[in-house]
Amino acid sequence: MNIRRTVLSAFAAMTALLLAAPSYAGKPDIFRSMFEFDLLVVECDGFEVWTTGWERDTEKWWYNEFDEPVRLQFSVNITESEYYNNTDPTKFVTQGKNGVGENFTNKIDLTTGDEHWSGALFRLTLPGIGHVLLDMGTWFWDASTATVVHYGPDYALAEGETGLALCEALE
Repeated sequence: MNIRRTVLSAFAAMTALLLAAPSYAGKPDIFRSMFEFDLLVVECDGFEVWTTGWERDTEKWWYNEFDEPVRLQFSVNITESEYYNNTDPTKFVTQGKNGVGENFTNKIDLTTGDEHWSGALFRLTLPGIGHVLLDMGTWFWDASTATVVHYGPDYALAEGETGLALCEALE
C-alpha cells in the first residue's frame, strides 16, 4: 500500500514540475553583430545633420525544458558616433575616443508578453550647450492589463531645442 502511495506521489510531483511555469535557469543562446549606420538626424537651413557610426547588437534567447523560447533580451550599444554637416563633412561633433555609451535594452517574457525597456538612448556634447542626454529611465509593459508603467528618471535633455543646437553647432 505504501509503495503505491509513494509511486502516485512521485507521479503527481513530476506532473506538477512539467506543467510549472517555464524556467530561465539554463544558459541563453547569444548572438552578436556589428552594424555601421548613417542616419539623418535633423534638417537645417541649407544642410542636414547626419549621424554615422557603429552599433553592437546582442540577442539572448532563453528556452524551457521543451526547447521553446520563453525569454528574449535585445541590447543595442552605440560604440562610435559622429554627427556631421552633410554639405561640409569637416564640420562634425564626436563623442571622443572612449565611445558614446548610448545603449538600449529590451527584455521580453515570451510566455506572458510582459516587456521591460531601459537605457540612455542619446548622449551628445554640443559646443556652447554642454552634455545632452536622453535617458529613457525604465519602462514596463504589463501584457495582462495592457498598461505601460514608467519608473526611474524622467527624460533629461539639455535646455532648448536639440535639433536647433545641432544646426548651430555644425553650421
